[in-house]
Amino acid sequence: MHGQDPDLPSAGDELGQSRKVIKELETMFPTMDVLHSNHGSLAYRRSFKAGLPKAYIKGYNEVLQVSSKWKWHEELSIPLPDGNTVSFHHGKSANVLAVGQKQGTCYVQGHYHTKYKIEYWGNPMSLLWAMQVGCLIDKDALAFAYDKLFKDRPVIGCGIILDSQPKLLPMVLNKGGKWNKVCP
Repeated sequence: MHGQDPDLPSAGDELGQSRKVIKELETMFPTMDVLHSNHGSLAYRRSFKAGLPKAYIKGYNEVLQVSSKWKWHEELSIPLPDGNTVSFHHGKSANVLAVGQKQGTCYVQGHYHTKYKIEYWGNPMSLLWAMQVGCLIDKDALAFAYDKLFKDRPVIGCGIILDSQPKLLPMVLNKGGKWNKVCP
């Protein structure tokens, strides 16, 4: 969606590089539920816009060379041990609390690189929460060069849910801006 940078690797080069990392992830997580994203689905959206039938396009698993135990979802909802439900989506709105409240569930999303938080709300039945998980991007990568003029910087981190409760795990960066390989 951004201009093509001639200094970046080609799409084929990038796919080859990513398959190596994805194989490592598949070794660690042989069964996985994965959400569609605006980045990952770009080829599908462009083919749709060009009028190509879905039958002409390979699925994620075939392209990434992972097993059928990796399942892809537009949105995913799962029950939590405390009786609540948590819904996951790549990103519907910068206001994660409003999305969770409209869903009527606990809610987790990414997409908004500069947002990283947990917000709570209650109703007569339960205490619910919404978690915005930031991103895991390398801010110095050429593919992220489009962001260098924005004032707000990405928040590097992830979120986990333990015993039905959300937790943020910021990935602390050293003075050079690289991850120090410590999660608090």
